[in-house]
Order: sequence, then structure tokens, then C-alpha cells
Amino acid sequence: MTLRGDRITQLRKKNGIKQSDLAEKLGVAPNQISKYENGYSNPTLESLAQMAELFNTTTDYLLGLSNVPHPGEEPDADADLTQEEIDWLALLRAHSSGDRRRLFTVIEAIREMGGDG
Repeated sequence: MTLRGDRITQLRKKNGIKQSDLAEKLGVAPNQISKYENGYSNPTLESLAQMAELFNTTTDYLLGLSNVPHPGEEPDADADLTQEEIDWLALLRAHSSGDRRRLFTVIEAIREMGGDG
């Protein structure tokens, strides 16, 4: 079972915590947090539990076994989206349904021209 590093990054940034500060709180080397976040290393059970407590979440959420970031909350429909996808979704939601349809048409046309990469 591996840690969802993207969730550590998201929670750390949401709480305004630097990698070095999180490392200090967990008693690990500063580069260790980067390894967790990028999937190169997994924390010890003790560090996993400390992160869950620090971020007021569950170990299941940090491990990707649950999409509920905080105990007692409903699942987050956007939990598995990347930050870029979340930004795009927010941009789309800011427009009227007519504008969204036109944007979709433009994106489809680009995709059909082979511009999907």
C-alpha cells in the first residue's frame, strides 16, 4: 500500500506548511517530504499517523483508500482530480452554460484536428 503523495502536497499547501516545516514536525530529513509527495518513499506508520493528526484527516485518505478528507464529511467529488483539472473546472463553472457549450465545441474541434497532446 502506498501513500497518495498528491494528497500530502495538497493538504500541506492548504495548511500553509512548507516541506521543511513538515519534515521538522515529523522528525525526518527535509528531502524525505519531497520523496513522500513524489512517490519515491513511504512514511513509517508513526509518520503516517502524525500526518493524519496534523492535517485532521484519516490514514485511509492519505493512502487513497477513502476520498473523504475529514472524518464525518461527505466524499469530495473532485478528490481524484489534479490541480490543473480543478483549475479548469473552476474556470468552466465561472461561465454561463451557453459559454461552456461554446468552449466545449472549440475544444472538440481542436481535438479533432489532432491537437490533443
